[in-house]
Amino acid sequence: MSERAAIPIPTRQEFRDAIEQFNRQERRAYVYYVALDALTAGWGDPTKMSRAIGVFLEIWHSAFYRYGPLDLAALTICVSKHLPVLEKLRLRTIQSLSKEDEPTIRDLFGAFTEALRGGKGGTNKSPVATAKALHLLAPGFLPLWDNAIALAYGHASKWADDYLAFCWQLRELSAAVADYVDTPDECALLKRIDEFNYAVYTRRWTSLSGAGADRD
Repeated sequence: MSERAAIPIPTRQEFRDAIEQFNRQERRAYVYYVALDALTAGWGDPTKMSRAIGVFLEIWHSAFYRYGPLDLAALTICVSKHLPVLEKLRLRTIQSLSKEDEPTIRDLFGAFTEALRGGKGGTNKSPVATAKALHLLAPGFLPLWDNAIALAYGHASKWADDYLAFCWQLRELSAAVADYVDTPDECALLKRIDEFNYAVYTRRWTSLSGAGADRD
């Protein structure tokens, strides 16, 4: 498995400031909720679920699919095959992650990476698209990333083992920042963490002072 890098733990103010910057400056933020609502409404129907994922990725991962759209039929088959497993993960939180979950997550990551191929000829694979889709399917349990976020957490290749290590890192981070957000919240803690990561590591709208602890 990929090595887990030290995790910078933000202060409460840093975390909340980053989320505020995300929601102030990210004009596509609403797409997440539209897609999540559509997926929830269509849960149990693989075609409707796949369409919701497709809308989400075509906007939040547009650069990858610009030269070749995702194969909705392939994605629908993948969702249908893994629906019983996804049903079990759907309402779990990252804090419940255990070693027993690793084979399941690895299998899901591999299957969805294949199903979400795009680009010229539909042959390119994107582990970023995979993580975004898996998060939408289990928003409290499976995290999303992009290239900059993965690299910031020490994952240059971004394949299944890296994603598993990232899950463990976010389990640790979520425990540290759980009381930084208001409860109840309109979205899962992992989504707030992604907003923090995106504002700090992807867009660099804000930065960390180093006042928080580093945890190995």
